[in-house]
Amino acid sequence: MAYQALYRKWRPRTFDSVIGQEAITDTLKNAIIRGKVSHAFLFAGPRGTGKTSCAKIFAKALNCTNLQDGEPCNKCANCVAADQGSMPDIMEIDAASNNGVDEIREIRDKVKYAPTEGKYKVYIIDEVHMLSMGAFNALLKTLEEPPEHVVFILATTELQKVPATIISRTQRYNFKRISKADLEKRMKYILDQEHIKYEDKAIAVIAQVADGGMRDALSILDQLLSYEKESVNYEDALQITGFADRKNVEQILLKLLSKDAPAALKLAQEELDKGASSKNILDELVDMATKSLMIIKTGDDDKNMFLSEDFIAKIKDVPTSTYYRLITLANKALNDLRYTNQQQIPLEVFLVEATSSEQKQVASAPVANAAPAPAQQQGSTDLSAELAALKNQVVELTQKVQQLSKRPSFAKDQVFQLDTAIPKSVPKAKAKPAEPVKKKPVKNIKKTTAENRKQVYHVLENATRDDLNTIKNVWPDLQSVLAVSERALLDVLEPVAASPDQVVMKCKYTLWFENASSDSDLLEKLTSYIEKFAKHYYGIVLVPDSDWLAVRKEFVESHKAELLAKKKQQIEDKEEADSKEDTEVINKAKDLFGDAVTIKD
Repeated sequence: MAYQALYRKWRPRTFDSVIGQEAITDTLKNAIIRGKVSHAFLFAGPRGTGKTSCAKIFAKALNCTNLQDGEPCNKCANCVAADQGSMPDIMEIDAASNNGVDEIREIRDKVKYAPTEGKYKVYIIDEVHMLSMGAFNALLKTLEEPPEHVVFILATTELQKVPATIISRTQRYNFKRISKADLEKRMKYILDQEHIKYEDKAIAVIAQVADGGMRDALSILDQLLSYEKESVNYEDALQITGFADRKNVEQILLKLLSKDAPAALKLAQEELDKGASSKNILDELVDMATKSLMIIKTGDDDKNMFLSEDFIAKIKDVPTSTYYRLITLANKALNDLRYTNQQQIPLEVFLVEATSSEQKQVASAPVANAAPAPAQQQGSTDLSAELAALKNQVVELTQKVQQLSKRPSFAKDQVFQLDTAIPKSVPKAKAKPAEPVKKKPVKNIKKTTAENRKQVYHVLENATRDDLNTIKNVWPDLQSVLAVSERALLDVLEPVAASPDQVVMKCKYTLWFENASSDSDLLEKLTSYIEKFAKHYYGIVLVPDSDWLAVRKEFVESHKAELLAKKKQQIEDKEEADSKEDTEVINKAKDLFGDAVTIKD
């Protein structure tokens, strides 16, 4: 028999074996026991948290002939067929590859037929957010009032992409991330059943990397077993997952607390060379700093929290303000990682900034505001240190406000107000600095429009009504595939003309026109989605809304003769086609009825 992955081999077969979702599984069991089964369910939550497994168990329980307190018996013919995937009344559909209107219409046509072997026909639609808008609309009525023998179970990892009209017609269950403790407990149980040795530290690393997903945890565990079949070791887990050695991260934290930047940078570089990521190191530092802070505040002396000897003794005398500052800087670095491809730089900046002295930040403060310094030095309690840190922050914010107030930067509407408020007696030379601010955008827009004018003319010369209708018909489908931050683009863009190879879209706002014109990645993504739904490639030509009417008017005036000739040719071609069709009808009638045919205009 071929090898079966752990997450498939150990997929839950009963509600009780589902980990970390007790509230949901208990509700589903009680619904079956009391006979209050709704017609539609929506399972939403992160990947690998049990949505599809619960859907399969629920479908199996609905058709089980020997229920055991709401649980499927897994022994009757229906349960065995469901486990083998051969139960005709349980249909699993992957919306990622069956997301069109035709597939949903096929479901709508088949739901009226009664189940053949079980009590219910159950449709499990996985990744339902991938359905197109047309497919969602086709599903609406059936989802609201299906036959009594039909149950729909929809599963999604991105609830925000599911239309509200669909959500309101279902019972929604929100699956949560599985806790590290539950992940570790489940993996240890599986390894015990497989008679494989393991180290607790290795299991803890896998649970941390899995980030609340049981499937991810078992996939990593499977990978480790492929690397070393006999046991699951801590060193192997670090090497396979690229996770930072927790003991070394503890040393980095100690170097940060002792303001030793070179040593902290060296240790961090060693972990990066071993395969750890900057995000992983920062996450671990935040976790350790938080636990250290809790130990200081609560007095809990749990030595199992850390691996290094005497670690708790070394951190107890550190002021709590230092931990607050370190956690804040680490979270800032984690946020910066999202906006750069050079992941090592935010980490290194954090390490240097965290080891720098807090006093340097207020060195330039006025003498009157330097009074808190002696209090900070003399204070022996955490309270005085915290107060001093807060006063330092106030000084920093005051300086920043003063600096910003001196900058000659104004919003666009403020520039106009200042310009109109200048008295007539003031020489014009003093009002000139504001003029470039008003003229600059106009100049850029005209330049961009002039560059696109030739492309717009090309589209208008070959524009057809059918091509424009094609673009407009796929417009709603784009809403279902674009990210939330990108959907706003569809509200400011409008297709106004289309040829067989290009489409002109007018942009409602000038700023959006400039941003969209320079964002080649977004335009390529929009082009690819249009090609996917329209089954034809269309290049995108942008034009500002304010310039569109003028460009179209200029085109009509400069191509008036050509447009009239083209229109006349179309009319003649249509008349010729109609005449030819009439002649064919007359000849066919004469062939059938002979001289009995009388022709009247």
